Amino acid sequence: MPPPTPPVGPIKETHVQLAYDTDSGGFGGPLDMRGPIVGEVTYVQPGGNLGIRINLEFGQPNTKYEVFLVCGPAHSAACGFISIGTLPTDAAGAGGFGASVPSSVLQAAPFGPGFRNDHLDLLAGVGNLKGGAITAGAINYYVCKREAGAAAGKIPEAMAKPREGDPLGDKASGQKKAAKGKRS
Repeated sequence: MPPPTPPVGPIKETHVQLAYDTDSGGFGGPLDMRGPIVGEVTYVQPGGNLGIRINLEFGQPNTKYEVFLVCGPAHSAACGFISIGTLPTDAAGAGGFGASVPSSVLQAAPFGPGFRNDHLDLLAGVGNLKGGAITAGAINYYVCKREAGAAAGKIPEAMAKPREGDPLGDKASGQKKAAKGKRS
């Protein structure tokens, strides 16, 4: 008897694993988007918005992780990021989070129209490895171009301030900032 045929139809949601990338003590290994699996991200794209749900099973206990949507598939290729919310953990390090990133945010820099291959970073704050760096890569989605003359949708205040680079800063690129006043 042949194996059963998988159902045909639209994929309603996508699942991506969360990895404990690294921390200030080196747990998780180098900052390379690999490490122990500590949870899962589920994402959907209803009506052009990007719906994200995070189930973190093994983070640092009693920590508030800022959740960043980062342009680019890896830390070293990051071209900007926005904060999309905060995920608090309990005494065991578990926590959950849900957010919807509006299409108007996704249409603007640093993201933009077309096929996107971005990643998520969970940190105690920009450049802060106190709670470790938790990462989910390969967040693949599509952003439609806004029609000419169409008004941009409202952008939530917390998502209206995109920043350049990666939220891990110099730690992500492996390069140190040049000293001021010095020429190379």
